[in-house]
Formats: sequence, structure tokens, C-alpha cells
Amino acid sequence: MLTEPEGYALLSEAGIPVPAYRVVSDAGSAAAAANAIGYPVVMKVVSPDIVHKSDAGGVVTGITDEAGARAAYTAILGNVSAAFPDARVDGVIVEEQVAAGLELIVGGTTDPAFGKVITFGLGGTLVELVRDVAIRVLPIDDDERADMVRSIRGYPLIAGFRGQAPRDEAALLDAIEKISSFFLARDDLSEFDINPLVLYEKGVCAVDARIIPGTCDTPACGTEEKAATDTSLFYPSSIALVGASQNPNKIGYAIFRNLLSFDGRVYPVNPNATELFGRTVYPSLSDLPERVDMVLVAVPAPLVPAVIAEAGEQGVKIAVIISAGFRETGKAGEKLEDEVMAAARKYGVRVLGPNCLGIMLPHRGLNATFEPSSPRPGPIAFISQSGAVITTVVDWSLIEEIGISAVISVGNQADLEFEDFMQFAADDPDTKTVILYIEEIKNGRRFLEFSRALSGKKPIVVIKSGSSEKGRKAASSHTGSLAGSYAVYQAAFCQAGVIAVHSLREAFEVAGLLASEGYPRGPRAAVITSAGGFAVLSSDYAEENGIRLIEFSGAVMAELNALLPSAWSHGNPLDMVGDAGVDRYARVFDVMIRHQDEWDVCFVITVPSVTIDPTHLAKEIIRFSMNTRKVIVGCLLGGESMRAGIRILRNAHIPNFSEPEDAFRTVGTALDRKSWGEKPDSVSPGEG
Repeated sequence: MLTEPEGYALLSEAGIPVPAYRVVSDAGSAAAAANAIGYPVVMKVVSPDIVHKSDAGGVVTGITDEAGARAAYTAILGNVSAAFPDARVDGVIVEEQVAAGLELIVGGTTDPAFGKVITFGLGGTLVELVRDVAIRVLPIDDDERADMVRSIRGYPLIAGFRGQAPRDEAALLDAIEKISSFFLARDDLSEFDINPLVLYEKGVCAVDARIIPGTCDTPACGTEEKAATDTSLFYPSSIALVGASQNPNKIGYAIFRNLLSFDGRVYPVNPNATELFGRTVYPSLSDLPERVDMVLVAVPAPLVPAVIAEAGEQGVKIAVIISAGFRETGKAGEKLEDEVMAAARKYGVRVLGPNCLGIMLPHRGLNATFEPSSPRPGPIAFISQSGAVITTVVDWSLIEEIGISAVISVGNQADLEFEDFMQFAADDPDTKTVILYIEEIKNGRRFLEFSRALSGKKPIVVIKSGSSEKGRKAASSHTGSLAGSYAVYQAAFCQAGVIAVHSLREAFEVAGLLASEGYPRGPRAAVITSAGGFAVLSSDYAEENGIRLIEFSGAVMAELNALLPSAWSHGNPLDMVGDAGVDRYARVFDVMIRHQDEWDVCFVITVPSVTIDPTHLAKEIIRFSMNTRKVIVGCLLGGESMRAGIRILRNAHIPNFSEPEDAFRTVGTALDRKSWGEKPDSVSPGEG
């Protein structure tokens, strides 16, 4: 760690104002320095071994005369010697005691996944207790810098709180820009804290700094460009399975059984078998009647390098290595994984895995995994670092009638990484939204670049494990992951326009909404219902989730008064009274269609009633959705009596929620993304 004078010198080089200071080595020099700087002054011990100087008695403030300066010098050395007798002391710094102001913190660190990041928030001695900070992955532009500053809870203290004059936000933003650029450009600095950075009505001053030298060894700090992936590799016409087995208890048996439904050509490979499911088994890849597009590998790990080499010699372009026993197992496995990749690079073979479940493309009848079930075709791609999560999701999706466009298990990401699969999702015509389950990202800055580009085209929803210390350790032991700071991941997702959620159900709820309806254009919402109790609850749910229930315009009110009974709610939520039938809903939908410029989201809530045919209402909701470019959310509540209507909505890919609270939470989550977009092209009935 650099000493405070060394830190001040670097900050001055970066263009950050610091107090006037001098370093002294005796009491007389301390008094002379204080006289030259001007009273009052502060004196602090200079030692690379003492981080918290105040705790060691190494700081004296409010020194107002020469005698005080001499006494402070003597006291500091005595206190430090008693508290840290072995600490190296390089002297005492005498510095200008700056005027009181708003104490902030600006810090930087080197994250294992994302490289250099910047932190900003309320500073001072209680920074760890208050924990009001914002994080951004560097580099950031002017808008991101301003958004970071304005996102903390304490921002009103900067803008001017309870009659106080506003602080110099322009000077603050300038200081953050200078220190961010300086930190990013310096390869010899790994971490720093400026605490406090004092903000005044005019100007800023860095009063204390902790700066740690070091290099950034993560891939995110490199300059290597990632070449575009040929996503056609993921659509094979012919597949060979090396490790096909006649033993029903072997993975090679389960995988080949699943491949029988593939409409392309499949070849089992095993030197110890001749026939499997009525198909000829070939002893090696070189014995196949054609060069296949994809090779699946399910043999013991030590045999995999030779299989990849043979695949390369035969001109295979992609291998899916399902075998485990590589980096996730330790040093020996890491060495074996390196051998696999050496063979792959020699022949130009792209590798999915190792230690992965495989790949599914339901629209194309491909299940290249050992999971016995295949999901129904739909618009959501699910890309996961955990095979167990995949098997759970696939099984659950069948019960929930959720449609999936692709399932990809990334495994150890020895070659193909999340960015490559995001390229696939961007190009895939069957995919409308993407869900990622992430334990580790190898190059966070590159992920940020790719996800930002994709999220502008297709929504991305992400679940990141490792929010707890135990979770991070579990991720490491699971796939050999070096998981970076969870808070940095969340900040990066926000920067990229990626929607972060905390559960699989929430992920599929948000993805399903966005696949059908796209990003909400804004928070203006209307609620249409015939259930008074749920109308009241809707107001609460809307407020909790940042959704603004609009006031209907005079024109809308006039039309509604003309068609609804006098007892209707005369406001929003729009309660049409309990005897409402489907025709009343339909006429209100027509009003909302004519005035769709006044709202962004419409929730349609209904309950079992003798006056409502759920199938008829579902068809009217579909018509409503097709005639707007806004977000329509169904809430057909109840049980068996509503099931037929719910199925019609699902087949038309209109989102329906069994709980209004879930509907409002899901829309609120989607609204957190700052770039609101157009409603996507409609999904054909039967796709979800």
C-alpha cells in the first residue's frame, strides 16, 4: 500500500485537488511545516503498515499553533509505537485541515471477472455501516457516471436537502471522470479508496487516500478481441456420439436414445459394440460413412483428448463434451482440459463443455443430452452453467406448459462461453428472450459488451448464484469457477440492460412476459377487472413495484360512462362491477385500444363467475393484445374452471398470472431496464 504522501502525489497527477501538505521527521520540522501551511492543520502518521491510522492514535486534528504541532508529533509517535511496535514509520504528514463538507467515497478495485470497477457513495467513518454505494464496471461514459452519482440514497444531500445549498455536482463528476480514467490507464494500480472526498458548494478535495499497487491479471483487463462465432454450428444435420452404450445404466445409452427423435442423421460410435437401437455402431469416427457436423463425447475423461484429435482429423467443426473430470476436479483435471483444448485448437474444433449436459433444440427435435424429457417448443432460450438446474427446469416447464427454444449447458466453458451462446440466441429465429443461469463469467468486460448488444435486440434475464460467501465457495467447487463480487455482477447486469432476478420462477415469468409483449414503454398502467377486492389490491401492488396507475382522460371517462353501469368505479383500477360479462370486457378493451397512447401496460383481472366464459374472455384478451403495441397482462384467477381460458392464453403466448402480485412484480422488474422498446412480433399460437 502506498503511503499517504505517495497517494496524494498520484491524485495530484490525476488532477484531483488535495490539501497542502508536507512530510516531516521531527517535532521542529512539524512546527515549521504547520506555520508554512497555515492553521488549523491535521497531522497523521506515515506508515505502509498501518491502515486505520485513527485506531492507532496516529491522527491529531484541530492543531492551531506551533506548540500544538510539536505536541501532536510527539503524541503520534508515542501512540503508534505502543499500538504497533513493529510498524515501519516513515514520518508524519502535516496537512491543511480543510473545511467541513459532504464526505463521500470514491473507490476502485480489480474484480476477478470484470476487471477494474469504480465505486461511489456516502463516505466518512461510517461508510461500512451506511453502505450507500453504487458500482460501475469501467469504462463508463458521462451518462453512466451521472446515473451512478444520482442512484445512491444520499443523492439529495448533493442536490440540496431541506433548504441547504446544492453541492458542486459538476466538480464531483469531473473528479470521478479523472480518477476513473487514471485508474483504468494505470496497469500498476489494483485498488484505491478516496475517503473522504469532501464535496463543497464549489469544488472538491481528496482528504485521505488508500492506494494499493498491483497488476490486473484477469482476462477482462486484456485487449484480446473475440472473433464472431459461426452460429450455424449449433444446427447440425448429422451427429456422432462417441461413447454410445448398450448398457441402459450408462449415459451413452440415454443420450443415443434421445437422439432417435432427431430428424437428422445420427451415428453411434463404440469399438466394443456392433448394434444399438437397430443402428450400426461404428468403431471410430474415421469409420463413419460421412463427415458429421457435430460430435458428442461421453467417454472417460482421459480418453477425450484423443477423441477430439480424431474429430479434428475428420473435419468435425464442433464437439460437445459431456464427460466430466476436468478443471472442476482440481489441478490434474485442469491439465487434462488443457490437453483437450490443445487438440481442439490444432484442428479448429469448437468445444462446448467439458462437464456439460449437452444441448436441446426443441423446434428441431434435437435432444443431445442424457435428460429423458424434452421441453415443448417455445420462444425462451435457457443457457445454464448447471446441468442439475437444466434438468429441473425442463421437467418443471412441461408441467407449467412453458415453451423453450433452446437449452444449452455451458459446462466449464473451456472454449465456447456465454458470449458465444448469446450470439447464437441473437441469430436464432426461434428465440425471443434469453434466460442465463450464471456461476462464473470468465471475461466480464467482454460479456458486458455482448450482453449490451443482445439486450437491445432480445431481452436477457439472468440468475447469478453466489450472493453469499457459501454460495461463492459452492460455485467454485461446482465448476472450478472463480466468482467475482456479486455486487459487481449486479452492477454489470444493470449497465448492460440485463434483468437480474433471484429465482427460476421469476426468471421464466419475466422472460415469458417479454417474449410476448416486449419491454414496457413506460410505467403508466391501467387495471380492468370485475372483482372489487382485487382492484383494491392492485393499487397496492402497483405502488410497491414502481407502476403508475393513470388517471383516465376526459375522453376515456366519457366513453366508459356511456357503456358501463353507474356503479362502476369511475377511476383506475377500473372495476366494472361483479355482474360484468365478456361483452363488457370487450367494449372496455375497445376503448383502451382507441386511447392506447395514454397507457403502457394493461392488467386484465378476472375471477370465476357465472357471467364469464373463460375461453371467450381469453380470446378477447388475445384480440386486445393483437390490436395494441402495448403490454397486456392476463390474470385469470382461480382453479379448474379457468384452466381452459388460461391454456388459450398460453397457446397464444399471452402471459397469465395466477396471483396479481406476481403480475405486478414481474412488470415492475421489466420496468427496471432503462431502455424500453417495441412490442415484439407476435408468436404463433402453440409456441408457448
